[in-house]
Amino acid sequence: MSLVGHLVRLGPEVPMRTQHVFPKIDWLAQFCALVLAALSAEAANSGITTFQESSGTSSENSNALIGHWRKTTISYTGPIDEHLILHVDGTVENWTVTAYERREPVTGHWNVEGKMLTLSFGGNDRSSPFTFYQGQLVFPNIPNRRGFWEKVN
Repeated sequence: MSLVGHLVRLGPEVPMRTQHVFPKIDWLAQFCALVLAALSAEAANSGITTFQESSGTSSENSNALIGHWRKTTISYTGPIDEHLILHVDGTVENWTVTAYERREPVTGHWNVEGKMLTLSFGGNDRSSPFTFYQGQLVFPNIPNRRGFWEKVN
């Protein structure tokens, strides 16, 4: 007799013990649900930061933006400091500094409408939402693309 035939023949002879399995599965499912609920509540209180838009007029937002901002990012070649100076008169300067070079500043204009900051360099406009978080400028305020800028002065 083949192996498959032997297993098929043994099938009806092997007693099934399912009446004791279902209460155990039910208990395990309830336990897992309880653990998941506890972990979810802990994660909600663990300091996960959501960036809410604060309410403020465009002029209040503009005044808070005025100044020298620096953002540091790490690339495969090393750290890159990007500088952004937003002047009161609506002009902007932007440049980068690495361990190897300092690029010349590029000048342009900036303006704010609500929580949208627009930077214009040579006719190329870049508008993105922004907000403030713990004294830092978050620009752009877009998930997975956020830049955190510290005020230099």
